[in-house]
Amino acid sequence: MIDPATLHRRARRVLPEKIGTDAVIVEAMDDATLTMLLFPLAHRRRGCLLFRLSSQTIAALVARTAGYLQDARQAREGLGRWTRPLTYTAWRSQGQGASQRFDARSDDGRAALCLLPAAACAVYVWDDRGLQHTDLFPAPR
Repeated sequence: MIDPATLHRRARRVLPEKIGTDAVIVEAMDDATLTMLLFPLAHRRRGCLLFRLSSQTIAALVARTAGYLQDARQAREGLGRWTRPLTYTAWRSQGQGASQRFDARSDDGRAALCLLPAAACAVYVWDDRGLQHTDLFPAPR
């Protein structure tokens, strides 16, 4: 079995460098997601990953929200050996206090990223067919 540090290193490729995380929240993953992360040949067409945000990232989001994420628009690495890193749209800020969140979509419309500072969590979702018809992170009512 793979160690937690290696799993985290592989999974965080989809995140911009500025978004620091401490771990992948493994308890939230099913066996298919773990297999996809451990064995690159087992590609999963859609899914979700949860990350625990680092305390430095949480503090930066609370203190300098818009400025901090302004240039956090490219993933650390490509998902495959010869693929380019994902690029994300401009970040949206919604809510305030405990309900504050920040979200962005990949430019190709196949992935989305949501940061929830109060929950110390980052949520990454993807669907190879596209997420265009779904507002994964609607504005609170």
